Amino acid sequence: MQVVETLSNRVVLRSEFGVMGNTAKITVVGGSQQHLVFAQERLSQLEQMWSRFLPHSEISQLNSAQAKPVVVHRETISLVKYMIAGRRLTHGLFDPTILPALIASGYQASITNPMHITLLPDGVKFNQSLDLITMDEQELTISLPKYVTLDPGAIGKGLAADIVATELMQQNVSGVCVNVGGDLRCIGIGDFNDEWTVGIESPIFQGEIISVVSLRDGAVATSSVRAKLWQHDGASKHHVINPNTGLSRKVETKSLLQVSVLAHECVWAEVFATALLVADSGMNFSIIDENDIAAFVVRADGDTAQSSNWISFQ
Repeated sequence: MQVVETLSNRVVLRSEFGVMGNTAKITVVGGSQQHLVFAQERLSQLEQMWSRFLPHSEISQLNSAQAKPVVVHRETISLVKYMIAGRRLTHGLFDPTILPALIASGYQASITNPMHITLLPDGVKFNQSLDLITMDEQELTISLPKYVTLDPGAIGKGLAADIVATELMQQNVSGVCVNVGGDLRCIGIGDFNDEWTVGIESPIFQGEIISVVSLRDGAVATSSVRAKLWQHDGASKHHVINPNTGLSRKVETKSLLQVSVLAHECVWAEVFATALLVADSGMNFSIIDENDIAAFVVRADGDTAQSSNWISFQ
């Protein structure tokens, strides 16, 4: 779907399409239809590289190789670097090796296309160190240690939004917002008073906006225990996995249902949104303040809280 509008004598183009198991929404200010086509093709290309549900993706090849080097694109090397740094900065709360636990919990097939199934070698483990991953940036190869697998999951969406938004701006558009399933990166002139206005939707009451932020160059990522739900062995499961137990994080009265994080890049917004949600009440906002980002959280009883920096974006 494509929509054309005008804003202060600038053309505003919008498109919406399915990719990465989600809906992508692209807005380009001062561009052309070819920029929307570029965005869709580029996101599809990144999905082909990173999806754990596609057997020929670079991530699937890495997970199957088990210590053998795999030739990858430079974007995949960048993705793995972010995974390593994200795990370190969050003290393991963001765990890109959690894939075996997800599959054990019943999340083996794609929710949007059940014909696409993740296959892993025997003996793989979650909550594994990433220190022994080796990368050769000249030969463009990556080797994972034996029994270690990676799941790009949400960090892949965040990095994809960053990559596509940055590349569109390099094509001389005035502004762009790339939204991949609620993870968005905005750069340049926005579509409302020259800024990008982002509404945070309630995880309890569908369609209710509970906070609004404005950006000129930045990113927002939202993670929720209600984003992906399924039944397994007669129990309800969700994708927020405790890396220590390998089980879906419990949801109690004061538990966090949803976390939204503002950052300079969407990849970091995703890392810290995941970390806060996994930690639940076990992490305060100190890690948010220390890393020059902002957060807004919603608990199961409907209460909300925000870090000290959040208000500066309202």
